[in-house]
Amino acid sequence: MREFDQRFEEYMRGHTSEASRWMHVVGMSAAAAAAVTTVRRRRPKLLWTVPAAFFAFAWSGHFVFERNLPVGFTDPGAAFSGDLKMIYMMATGRNARLKELLARLEREDAAAECVDDVPVEGAAAEVAQCPRTLDHAA
Repeated sequence: MREFDQRFEEYMRGHTSEASRWMHVVGMSAAAAAAVTTVRRRRPKLLWTVPAAFFAFAWSGHFVFERNLPVGFTDPGAAFSGDLKMIYMMATGRNARLKELLARLEREDAAAECVDDVPVEGAAAEVAQCPRTLDHAA
């Protein structure tokens, strides 16, 4: 289970925008509607609409709000399981828990940017705060 949790944390690093996460929820809803329509009409030729409906929304969320590539491009397994968990959490009102997870990951990433209690140069250094450096300044 720990491996899944680690992969989910990596997955969530690519889903920091709440708007993008909601686009995934809408995409899954659209895919479910497409699947039901395909079955009810007994038209298997429409099966292509199921993934198309999901990816149209999910990828738009990445390209428009996240400005990154979907995790599925590099790790399809993590993307599938991560999508299911994230969408489930969003649809069941647990977005606050996802926000808490993202805040913790951001703090951990900022701390990892520190070398010898000094922020590393670069874009991340602007937001990185080295805990012990802040303690010494007080």
